[in-house]
Amino acid sequence: MTIEPSKLEFSCTADQFRVAVHGKGVKVEIDADGNVTVYSNGGVKTRPFEQPPTLVAGASAEALKVGASTPDGSVYAGVSPDTGKPMFATPKDVPMHCNFNQAADYAATLNAHGHKDWRVPTKAELNVLFGNRAAIGGFDTTGSNPAGWYWSSSRGNDNAWAQRFSDGYQYTSFRYYASSLRCVRG
Repeated sequence: MTIEPSKLEFSCTADQFRVAVHGKGVKVEIDADGNVTVYSNGGVKTRPFEQPPTLVAGASAEALKVGASTPDGSVYAGVSPDTGKPMFATPKDVPMHCNFNQAADYAATLNAHGHKDWRVPTKAELNVLFGNRAAIGGFDTTGSNPAGWYWSSSRGNDNAWAQRFSDGYQYTSFRYYASSLRCVRG
């Protein structure tokens, strides 16, 4: 919802800057130091400010395209539906087919492209990788087992979700079965 301001004020001196917006039953003042004062007869919600996503410090927003290789060698894979933040993937699958526990251990100890925060993607993140598989590249899309199936970190009692990259089919698999793995971070 957008509120049309009824009054907009700016004030600027050598040591301070302030913007105030007046609208239907609300007034918001923003100071140069980032402090915000809200006058309202309704509720007020606050959220921490997040910088726009970038590939690496100093990279432009235009460079943030699915499949873009970052200067460190990882690949921008899209936005994580779980975190709402940019998600990066390794450019290749891990060099072996592994069971669920091996996949989790591998990701937790991976030190690649200058990062140590790699992990197995969630079921929803794995689906983002599937949807962007052509742009990201390097996935096994044959549908063969185990190479064409990829692990997620989403699990049940004796199983975990995996996804076939030939057609996107998601299914629970016994955790002791082998599948492919593409690590993500973000």
